[in-house]
Amino acid sequence: MRDGKVKESLSSPFALAPRRSRRGRCGSPRARRARRPSTSGCAATPPRTAAVRNTAATWVITDVSSVAVAYVSISVTSIDRGSAPEAIAKHAPDPVPALLIGRLAVDRTVAGLGVGTALAAHVLATAVDLNQQAACRAVVVSTLDDHARTWWERLGFRAFAPDDRAGLNLYLLTTEIEATLRHLG
Repeated sequence: MRDGKVKESLSSPFALAPRRSRRGRCGSPRARRARRPSTSGCAATPPRTAAVRNTAATWVITDVSSVAVAYVSISVTSIDRGSAPEAIAKHAPDPVPALLIGRLAVDRTVAGLGVGTALAAHVLATAVDLNQQAACRAVVVSTLDDHARTWWERLGFRAFAPDDRAGLNLYLLTTEIEATLRHLG
């Protein structure tokens, strides 16, 4: 089966190392080789600038040629308790600590193979680990459109304002992540 062979030839998610200068790079050899996908690829090159500035971490999946076919960036954020949904605000400090999914992109050549879902599962597992080290009440994402919103909702995310169908800001409580990960199998 072609799809199975394509998926098997992809790497596990790994942290993209920031470039420190034009001459030298840091990180694992695999991270140094990750390069931009073809023009039919992801929405943009995996962002290294945020990693250099310590504002986000980027996780990448590459093909056998070390070309990035998917990536996700995450960072720590906070939510104003006064404007948060009750599920987030109840018994929480102000501001409420959270993990922000900044961007998730998948190359069209591997779309539909579960690569995006695998990256989302990786981020959710990261949130569970983070919550054991430092408080992380929820994972939040701002979706680009209704299609993306529906995709995230299938993973258990819900709108900050449930009655606002135009709202594209979603969250998943860290206490709900284990159930989502079990559902993803």
